[in-house]
Amino acid sequence: MEENINSELTFKKIWQQIKKSGVRIIVYAFIALIVCGGILGICDIFVSQSQYETRITYYYSGAELGENPWGGQEDVVSDVKSANNVSTALDKLQYSNEEKDALVNLIIRNLNVISTVDNETVNESGVLMSANYSYRIVLSQDAAIDKFLKSRNDYNNILSAVTTNHIESFKRKFSFSTSLGNLTVLDSYNAFQKYDTIRGYLNAFSEESKTWSEKAPAFVSTSQDMSFASLNTRIQMASQKLENYLNFILFNGINAHGETQYVELKLKEASDKIAIYEQEIKTFNEVLDLIMQNKDVNLPNSGTIIVNPSDTKAVTEAISIAVSNKTLAQNEKNAWETRKTYFNTQDFEGKTEAQKAALISTANTLELEAINEYNSLIVAYKNMIDEYNSGYNVSSIVRMTAVPTQSTNSPITLRVGLIVELMVLIIAVIVAMVVTSKKGAMKLKKKAAEEDAQEVVLIENSQVNDEANAEPQGLPVQGLEDSTGEDITPDDVE
Repeated sequence: MEENINSELTFKKIWQQIKKSGVRIIVYAFIALIVCGGILGICDIFVSQSQYETRITYYYSGAELGENPWGGQEDVVSDVKSANNVSTALDKLQYSNEEKDALVNLIIRNLNVISTVDNETVNESGVLMSANYSYRIVLSQDAAIDKFLKSRNDYNNILSAVTTNHIESFKRKFSFSTSLGNLTVLDSYNAFQKYDTIRGYLNAFSEESKTWSEKAPAFVSTSQDMSFASLNTRIQMASQKLENYLNFILFNGINAHGETQYVELKLKEASDKIAIYEQEIKTFNEVLDLIMQNKDVNLPNSGTIIVNPSDTKAVTEAISIAVSNKTLAQNEKNAWETRKTYFNTQDFEGKTEAQKAALISTANTLELEAINEYNSLIVAYKNMIDEYNSGYNVSSIVRMTAVPTQSTNSPITLRVGLIVELMVLIIAVIVAMVVTSKKGAMKLKKKAAEEDAQEVVLIENSQVNDEANAEPQGLPVQGLEDSTGEDITPDDVE
């Protein structure tokens, strides 16, 4: 672009000015970049924030869908940031109760849990085949937290404890356990009490094995050579041995420890329960009728209240519960009546002492067989649990895959720094060009002033020379004298 007639700023003028300011631009830009870099560095020290980070990775099917190892939904973020997790971690680090109370909320506020997916593998069809499903756990430095810490390394210790405690809790949560123990011969019990006690243990055992079978259907213990499903099958076999014991007692009417009186006692208890539940059903039906009439109602074991037809749901539910309880009580009564019938058809008391002793001995043997079968299965069961918990199923479902590391988070990023440095560089160039322009103008002005002064001197010198070269008026003319003998001046000549 050429310079226009109005002396407007053009690219040509700019380029010419840059060429004139070349050295100054380099010097100014170099100084500006150094000063700006120093200022940015100092600012970074004051505004930057340290961050401490670990990483945990889950290794089980369903982790990619946010599921836990047993198929339910798992909120890892909430669990890691929970007050219980953080508080337990601080306990392990032996912080006092006062320090813990002050730190828990501060740590939760500065704790971030970020999900990530690494090492993705896809097939030719683009279907994801495998990946690592991880969470970054980041604890940011806070001045309020600093007050309770002895050094910055305490951040690493806290973060490590928070992460480790979550992993341990996660593994415990999805480990198998049992509170069932071994059984011993129940010498002080009668035959029916023995049966009910062993039956209760077997039922609980069966329910637990069913639960673990549903949660770990593919698990097969190598030490016991069976799954939880096959274990439950063996529990049913132990249950059959217990039934053999009960049938032997019934078919022989064994009354060694007051079994006959016990049957009568249980029959009375069942009958009493039935009567209670029948009364409840009757009372609640009357209440339901009154509710439909919008009258004051006197509920059982309650004061008089005013109810609305909308309250019928609660009453009908109470009726349903009472009916269910009556049914259970009736079934219990039927069972004891059946046992009574068996006892009435046998004449245990009419047998000889030797016959009685033989029958009691056989009953004790059947009882012992059921107990021994139960105890052997409990041992196998606990070995299976230990194997499941110590194996890949639990020990490797989640791991810390990155130890605590420190990093710095600053608003003065590389991009911000480059932008600031570029702006400073541009300003330095402009300043250099302006200074060059001003100094150039001053030089021109000075030169013009010097030239003007020199011209004045030359003019003055010229005038002096002209005056010096001009003939003076009234001076005598050499060689001319008048009659009196005096020199004649040029005026006299004229």
